[in-house]
Amino acid sequence: MWLTRGERGSLAVVGALALVGLGLLASQRRSPPLRVDIVPTSTEPAGWDRALDEARRVDVNTADAAELERLPGVGPTLAARIVAHRARRGRFRATDELSQVPGIGPKTLEALKEHVTTQ
Repeated sequence: MWLTRGERGSLAVVGALALVGLGLLASQRRSPPLRVDIVPTSTEPAGWDRALDEARRVDVNTADAAELERLPGVGPTLAARIVAHRARRGRFRATDELSQVPGIGPKTLEALKEHVTTQ
């Protein structure tokens, strides 16, 4: 024989432990990933949320047409009109002045207000 009696015993113990380990792994239930729903406690954003929101806003006085197209309701045509209006009349002093751009009505202006700035 190839293995001594002691070696065969050791191999049997190792094999038995391996089977027990596999059985334990198979019997464990996989729990679904933990889901955490974050519910805001107030409607007022925290200080850092406000700063992040400000950083995400598009400055209509410096943005090019491609950047303006990322705004809700603004496509290539309207972005070009905003850039042309700014080139003709100068900087926007307030976001409400966007209503002077042809194609920006009250609904579009309302949708844009939270996404733009006139720094």
